[in-house]
Amino acid sequence: MTLSKIIGSTALTLAATAFLAPSTASALIEGELSVGKRNGTFKQSGQSGKSLASSSLQLAGHLDPIPLIPVGFGLRVISETYDATIATHGVKSLTSTAIVPEVVAWIPLPLMGINPFARVGYTLISAYKGKTELSVLGATVSGDVAYKSTGMRMAAGVVWDVLPFVSLTAAFENSTETLSMTEGNIGGVDIKSGAKDIDFTSTAILIGATVGI
Repeated sequence: MTLSKIIGSTALTLAATAFLAPSTASALIEGELSVGKRNGTFKQSGQSGKSLASSSLQLAGHLDPIPLIPVGFGLRVISETYDATIATHGVKSLTSTAIVPEVVAWIPLPLMGINPFARVGYTLISAYKGKTELSVLGATVSGDVAYKSTGMRMAAGVVWDVLPFVSLTAAFENSTETLSMTEGNIGGVDIKSGAKDIDFTSTAILIGATVGI
């Protein structure tokens, strides 16, 4: 066999392997770890919005219960940290944790090991917690606030199969949430009564890895 035929045969074999390799998208159970950056705007009624950025850590698990149907169901846990002042209560160092049930769908046949996908989720359980600090008559008073949130989260991206049932992922996520105060105390004064809801719209860019079985 000539060198050109050997090269051609090897290239064809590699291409076929990449095209037909098992994908995490077709796994019965899949686990995902993603990290990234979120940018968004907090806005209360009658006030200008405040831009914030945060780191994002996301853990997810999906189940694909129906063979040959490219739809999975799962749960995503999101942990994020913000460092900025928002709204009227001097909220700083805001942290959030959210549990998001979601549905994910993908193209069933990967091309060169790459699968486009989309997912839609809804924030079911969440907690935003922050420290507050205000200046009152020349004195600094501090306290704590907490919010719960509800809203849609949608994402689109690609999965790249690097090994059987092991993949890298990249995704662009968009979310729209409403935050309602559940606790509020500044300098011993309860501020929860009459607190306005906060609209939070954001986008995130995420990279990660998945493992399926």
